[in-house]
Amino acid sequence: MKSLASYYFLYYLGQAALMPYLSLYLSDKGISSTLIGLLLSLWAFTSVIAQPIMGMLNDRLNDRRQILMLCTILSPILAFGFYFFDAYFALLIFSVLFPWFQSSSASLSDALAVEIGSHAGISFGSIRLWGALSFSLASFVTGIIYERSGYGSSFFYFLIINAAVLGVLFLFPKIKPSEHKLSMFDQAKEVISHKRFLAFIGICLLVNLSIAINFSFLPIYFKEMGFNKAWIGTTYAIAAIIEVPMFWVSAKLNNKIGRLPVLCMAAICYAAKCLTLAFTHDIYLVLASQLLDGMAYAFFASASVEMVKSYSKDETQATFQTVFAAITTGLGGIIGGAFGGIFIDHMGAPFLYFILFVLCMTAAVLFIISNKMSNRSIKQDWQQKSQL
Repeated sequence: MKSLASYYFLYYLGQAALMPYLSLYLSDKGISSTLIGLLLSLWAFTSVIAQPIMGMLNDRLNDRRQILMLCTILSPILAFGFYFFDAYFALLIFSVLFPWFQSSSASLSDALAVEIGSHAGISFGSIRLWGALSFSLASFVTGIIYERSGYGSSFFYFLIINAAVLGVLFLFPKIKPSEHKLSMFDQAKEVISHKRFLAFIGICLLVNLSIAINFSFLPIYFKEMGFNKAWIGTTYAIAAIIEVPMFWVSAKLNNKIGRLPVLCMAAICYAAKCLTLAFTHDIYLVLASQLLDGMAYAFFASASVEMVKSYSKDETQATFQTVFAAITTGLGGIIGGAFGGIFIDHMGAPFLYFILFVLCMTAAVLFIISNKMSNRSIKQDWQQKSQL
């Protein structure tokens, strides 16, 4: 649907306009690297708490756009707290308020997009590719713009783009709410008692640890290997560009071979990329491996969101999506940031990537086992029904 495609294009355009440059802006204001690290850790911790709560609230509303609209309005307003205030205490407050709404918007968007897409017969991957397209385009343009206008202008671009995002949200079709609404306690119980969903989260956490660690420590890997750091931006751009067609491919593969096999392919692609970085000393092989990174991310993001929907009920869709995001992305980012640095300091960056290779291959094997168990369960259910 055009409204969903427009939403994802604008939403990730806004993310690309602000999020990669917040730490640089704070550094230019004279904030120490130690405090910036504390703020970033606080953002990650806040997102782990905020996303499940916002998801539970969203599932209890008659109009599932309302919480997302609130996040769209408040995120750019709260972001200006970093623009207008310099005091440490103020920065700490906004490092709780801003990520509370900003981090929740992504998983709420995915939950709403999957729900609308399922009614319209549209796969999530074919929608999400528009976000990958806008983010890759913005990655090239924003750096040039901010070199001239300063990183402070990113807050104004974020505000303008979010105003457009809000307008698109009004074009979304209204989804009929579930007649059976659960209390927040019952919603939490649904998550905790769903063993297959929790096992799925555990497997995905292995992959997300690799994603988070690679994103945070790739520049340090370049420094340790003696590569020209001017290539760092190119590596991220290569991965972002290849994501666009791969989201389209993943949508086809999800329907053809199933989501768990696609997730297995994603884990294997990540593993191959990490193994390359663990043993190569050639910058061109490192750049080429970013094609695997972009392919893996598109496969993983597309299949995992649809897989989470298959575990949830109509009245708990946003809850399941936000819990999944909080644990895999939020908690994964916290753990990855803490232990990635320790491994590099004691073992070196190449050894860290070998550990990530092991994690991804472990996830790939577990996805294969999960797929076999799922197929066996479906076969048993079919046999039971045929006997009745």
